[in-house]
Amino acid sequence: MADEADKEKLSGEGWSSIREKKRGCTDCLFLLLIIAAWVAMTIVGLIVLGAIRDENLSAGNPYRLTNTIDYSGKICGIDSGVKDLGKGYYLPDATAVCVKDCPTVNDYETFYCRYPDQATADASVSDGYELVANFKCMYQIKTKDFINRCLPDTDLALAAAEAQNAGNTTSSTEYTTSESGKEWFNNFLSDVLTLQGYIFGFGIGFATGVAFLYLYVLRIPGLLFFIIWTAVLSVLILLLIGSILLLTLANTWSQDGEHSNPEVYTMRFFGYFGLACTAIYLCLVLVMRKRIQLAIGIVKQAAKALATMPALLALPVLQAIGLLIFIIPWIIYVLFLASSGDITTVQSTYDYNGSTVPYSYREFTYTTNTKYAFLYMIFCYFWTSEFILAFGQLVISLSFAGWYFVREKKEAGNTTVLWAIRTTIRYHLGTVAFGSLIIAIIKTIRTVLAYIQRQAKKSKNKVLEYIMMCLQCFMWCLEKIMKFINKHAYIITAIYGHGFCRSAGKAFWLLLRNILRVAAVNMLATFLLMIGRLLIPISTTFICYLAIAYGTNTSEISGLVAPLVLCFLLSYWIACMFLEIFGMGIETILFCFIADEEMFTVEKRFASGELMTTIQQTAQQAASLKIAPEGNAKEVRVVQVEAVPVDQAVAIKPAPAGDVLM
Repeated sequence: MADEADKEKLSGEGWSSIREKKRGCTDCLFLLLIIAAWVAMTIVGLIVLGAIRDENLSAGNPYRLTNTIDYSGKICGIDSGVKDLGKGYYLPDATAVCVKDCPTVNDYETFYCRYPDQATADASVSDGYELVANFKCMYQIKTKDFINRCLPDTDLALAAAEAQNAGNTTSSTEYTTSESGKEWFNNFLSDVLTLQGYIFGFGIGFATGVAFLYLYVLRIPGLLFFIIWTAVLSVLILLLIGSILLLTLANTWSQDGEHSNPEVYTMRFFGYFGLACTAIYLCLVLVMRKRIQLAIGIVKQAAKALATMPALLALPVLQAIGLLIFIIPWIIYVLFLASSGDITTVQSTYDYNGSTVPYSYREFTYTTNTKYAFLYMIFCYFWTSEFILAFGQLVISLSFAGWYFVREKKEAGNTTVLWAIRTTIRYHLGTVAFGSLIIAIIKTIRTVLAYIQRQAKKSKNKVLEYIMMCLQCFMWCLEKIMKFINKHAYIITAIYGHGFCRSAGKAFWLLLRNILRVAAVNMLATFLLMIGRLLIPISTTFICYLAIAYGTNTSEISGLVAPLVLCFLLSYWIACMFLEIFGMGIETILFCFIADEEMFTVEKRFASGELMTTIQQTAQQAASLKIAPEGNAKEVRVVQVEAVPVDQAVAIKPAPAGDVLM
């Protein structure tokens, strides 16, 4: 019965503002489940932290991950023999030895060696340099401590030359890092510090202003209409001209005697194919013309709504804070869990100048329980991250629905956003948890399939590898479909206050009833969002360049490319954040418009601006259909007509004699 009800049109509830709608808590079970999942994750974390003892999981030690592993496989500062040597100093072959402190000065007569060779190098400088040539020692150079690793902090080329002068007979330049890369990085940091006001001022502040200006431009009367129809007709003209040129070229080739018949036939085929595509495209434009006009009106209303609710732009910041609150303990738990495995030593060799050099390294091996704990932690991350994302989507939907379903649009503003946040937290967190759980399960399955695929690749099992690839493709498609359904289910929840399953069902049938409208709006929105993602960062970066090039002393900076790239990335992030909200708003306004048509009579509808014009045109077209009974010329009976979506047939109901046209 519920499925049949979902197929029917939406019905109104008599409220004059969506804030008056009585709501109840939805999908409470799933809210309890995600809370239980967080509690279970915390228990697992406390076990690997060592706060709770459990025989199924071992406590971890992150220093086993961060500390250097020396050439013999010992962990500096952890294993016996090197417990007091917590730093790693690198030899010319990129292996390391454990030292107590990182050296801070160059000293070419002091050596750090593999432990059995240390006494030899200490006894004779010449023997020390011979061991350097054999990659068993390294002379002392100035370093800096970075995560318990002694990284070079000096000019290595100069150090190698000075070391040779001190008695080295073999070039020491084998032990090098990218000095040019290091210099570039230092210059980059210096430029960022010097131009930080320009980078962050333009990349964040100015980009936000450009985004709001972009919304204002979209609302200029006639401009969006001109842009969209110019693009639509340009595609039609290009298809037609291209097809004609292909056919003309085919005729020319058929007469010049230089081209074979297959070449001529191929050219004609594509010419006629282009004409067929042109005809299909023209028919599609004619069918979709009213829907395109409706899409333009919806985009304008969404832009107007977002301009009146700028507080929505703070929503991604709140989401980022929420994710940060979760991710900090999650990372700590994962680090301890990753370090709880057993370390095994693996012996291996590598070839250098025709000789085989042995070395050893260590890797972690994990028990089955630890692997399941890893999988559970990954699942918790997916569920929580999707929960936070879905929370934002529902808040955005409620905000735009709150703006649409109010008689006086001036009453809507930032308070509408606060109302949306309160309503989501009070009534619909369970629905958010339900929808995000579905995506989290799919992502977890994809993670397991990816792991099996990697194992199959290592074992060279091609059949299993290809099966996993096919399953991965299927799960990827399923994830995209479910995200699409979830997004529209949240919109129905925002409008009607239903739980997830019922909202998803209503959203599905609402989409089917208005498939052409949805297609037109989605195509238009995709086009406008793409333009915005390019226009906002490019214009911001260009203005930033002008301000830096002509407003500062460029002699104080080493280059403009890196700071401008950073400014572009920041402004692109702002554009994506802004337009993601705008895109969700467009979808919500479309659903609100359709729900408005189905729930309320013409005089009680909430549509304004061009959307109201569209509704009136639909009603006028429906009203033009009148029926007079046969055999009674004097008695004129006017029909009562319901204005329904353009995508459906008009429902006509006979009315008593003398009734006026509705």
